[in-house]
Amino acid sequence: MIKLLTKHHSQAVQFLCDKLCLDGILFDLLVTQSDKSARSYISSAVQSDDIVMVGNVGDYSALFADTFGLTMFYDNYAEKAIADYCNFVNIPIPAQHVLDKICTIPETFIHYGPVFGYQCGCHGEYNKKHVYILPDDKRECQVIYAEYIAKMLLRDQVGKTKYVFKVFGFSEESIAKTLSSLPKTAQYSAITDNLDSRITLLFPAKTSQKVIKDVLDQFTRLFGDSIYANADKSLAETVVELLSQVNITISTAESITGGMIASSIVDVPGSSAVLYEGAVTYSSVAKSKRLGISPHVIDEYGAVSPQVAKAMAEGLKANGTDIVVATTGFAGPDPTGKTPVGLAYIAVGNRLGVKVHKTMYAGDRNTIRALVTNTALYLVIKTIK
Repeated sequence: MIKLLTKHHSQAVQFLCDKLCLDGILFDLLVTQSDKSARSYISSAVQSDDIVMVGNVGDYSALFADTFGLTMFYDNYAEKAIADYCNFVNIPIPAQHVLDKICTIPETFIHYGPVFGYQCGCHGEYNKKHVYILPDDKRECQVIYAEYIAKMLLRDQVGKTKYVFKVFGFSEESIAKTLSSLPKTAQYSAITDNLDSRITLLFPAKTSQKVIKDVLDQFTRLFGDSIYANADKSLAETVVELLSQVNITISTAESITGGMIASSIVDVPGSSAVLYEGAVTYSSVAKSKRLGISPHVIDEYGAVSPQVAKAMAEGLKANGTDIVVATTGFAGPDPTGKTPVGLAYIAVGNRLGVKVHKTMYAGDRNTIRALVTNTALYLVIKTIK
C-alpha cells in the first residue's frame, strides 16, 4: 500500500494516481495544506506503508525530518546536478538561498538529479519503509516513477491477483465504508472523481480461487448495478463500446453540460461510428428552433424542468438515432428565481420511450456540470444494457 500526500491535486498527482491504479498498486491519497494533518498521515503511514509526497521538495523534506526528529544535511551532489542542468539549458543557477532549500534533505536520503527543472526528487527509508519526495512537475514524476518507483513497487506484485471495477454513484466516504465490510483476504483501493470510482482488489499470491470468488461475489452484491465495467474503462469508453457492440447510434442535446457529454464520447477512439450528432441548445430560442420545442412549453414549465428535458430528447428522436440524451439545469453560481443551484434534469431514451431523471448536486459551477455529465453517461449505459 502507498500513502500519497500532496497539498494540491495537480497533473503530477493525477499521473501518479493513474499509474498506480494501472499497475495494480493500492494507495490512499490525502490532499491537505495542514502540516498537522500531514504529520499525522505520514506518522501512521510509516508503520505499515510506503510514502510518496508530491510538492515542494524542500518543504516536504523539512516536514518529514521534523516529524521524526531527523537531521537535515546539504547534498553537494544535488547542487552539482542543478548546476549541470542550468549550464546545459543555458539558464542562471539559482541563488544560494534557493539552493539551501532544495538541496537540503533528511539524513540517509539520496537525491534524484533534475531532468526538467531545479527541483530534485529524493528517496530514503524510514522504519524499513520507502519514502519518496517528488517535485510537483508531471515530467519529473514520470521519469522518477519509471526509473525508480515502479521497479521497486512492481517487484512486490509478483504472484498477486488483481481485479479492477468501475462503479458510479458513490462518494469517497461511502465507497470506503462499503469496502470496509468486505473480507480482509484482499486489499482494496479506490479513487473517486465526480461520483465515478475506480476500485482495485488485490489478492495475495496463492489465494485460493474459492476465496477470490467469494470476495468477488460479495463485492458484486454490495455494489450491484452501480458497477458499469469490469475493467479500467471510463464512462465514455463504456458507452462507445456498448453502442459499437450492438451497432446503434447516440445523439445528445445539451444545455447545462454545454457539450461535455458529446466531447467525452468524441475523446474515445471509434466514436465516429456511434455518435450521430451533438447539439448545444443553451438558449430557449435554440431549444425551440433546433429541437422543435414549443415556446409555450418553455414558458409554462421553465427551461429547467422535466417537461423541457423530455421535449429536448423527443426532438432528437426525430432524426432517427437509437439512443438520445438531453440535459437541462442550473449550475449557478448565483441563484436566480425559483431554480436552485445544482438542479438538473437528464432525459435518456430509445425508440421505446424517454425517461427523465432529476438530480441535485452541490459544488462550484464546473463541478456540477461534470457531475451531471457523468450521471448522464451512466444513465446511457443503463439504457443500452
